[in-house]
Amino acid sequence: MSVVLTVQGARAADLVAGVSPVAELLACLHSIAEPEHHFEVRPWLTRVRADTSAALHGRLKTYAPLWARRRCRLLLPFELPLGQTFEEELRRIEALPLDRFAATAAEAIHGGLAEIGDLLGDAAARDAYVVSCERRSFGRGELARHLVSDPEAFRADLLDVLRACAEEFFADEWARVSHRLESECATVRARLSALPVAEALASLSTNAAVRHDPASVVFDKLQSLHADLRGRRCLLVPSVHARPHLIVKVDPEFPVVVHFPVEGDGARDTLAQVRLRLAILADPARLSLCRHLVNEPITTSDLAARTGMTVPQVSRHLGRLREAGLLVSRRDGRMIQHRLDLQRLMQLGVDVLTTIMR
Repeated sequence: MSVVLTVQGARAADLVAGVSPVAELLACLHSIAEPEHHFEVRPWLTRVRADTSAALHGRLKTYAPLWARRRCRLLLPFELPLGQTFEEELRRIEALPLDRFAATAAEAIHGGLAEIGDLLGDAAARDAYVVSCERRSFGRGELARHLVSDPEAFRADLLDVLRACAEEFFADEWARVSHRLESECATVRARLSALPVAEALASLSTNAAVRHDPASVVFDKLQSLHADLRGRRCLLVPSVHARPHLIVKVDPEFPVVVHFPVEGDGARDTLAQVRLRLAILADPARLSLCRHLVNEPITTSDLAARTGMTVPQVSRHLGRLREAGLLVSRRDGRMIQHRLDLQRLMQLGVDVLTTIMR
């Protein structure tokens, strides 16, 4: 399963990079709703929980279907220019035709594959939609009922929730991360000017691959999605809080949007690198060596004596561990001592989870 963006005939000018405060708030709200996916920002999540009012916590829980699983397309940019203020983006949502607002919100609330129908003009479609949401969860059913009973009141209440988020925690966070996101946009624009479209687009993720005939970019995602970017606008929106998720939204009513994570200070391992490390550690003999290497620095000959292997066998296994970046070797006089890189080994667990959740 993957997301494929065909770029054959697409122009670099149609790919536009820019920041979006509402999109960054969407990423924040997702991490609040799904904290187990976002262990890297747990200190921030702890502070937000402590500083946010009980009333807002309750409202965020009510509206969580809009950002917990299927991020609502309304909270990602749907027209140019990018780089608007938080209030300017909210006014765009306020100005969206009510039928389009309701249909887009309804898709996110349901969170699955469903025929939405005409929620404004067809009572049977409204009833069927609510029942379908109720089958998925009680919370989704209640939120769906709120939407179909009064879409305009639903929109006003949602916007009020977003403004409350800005007041209680997000305004400060946006001030902290916005310069970093602007810098990332400048980098992406430079790549779009210097590289072919496919390569520039693939640079947004370590798990993206460029294909040819036709030229396309494939993102390794747990979904099947395809879009042809020829003659179509594509908005590239960076995010600090989206990590590790890269989100691609393809909707006939809106431009394609790629909401991509800005990587941290350390380079993120690719799927191939994570697989290599796991495969190297899966060997029983190497795992036996690791039990000795984890406790203290040790020489090759000492390892051979302890494990009953020959020195050449131990050397080959150490070479594979070094290849995986899991071994630290240091010279001590005439001897070379080896030890597992515990920080890298512990990070491997994080890398596995991050790779799965991308």
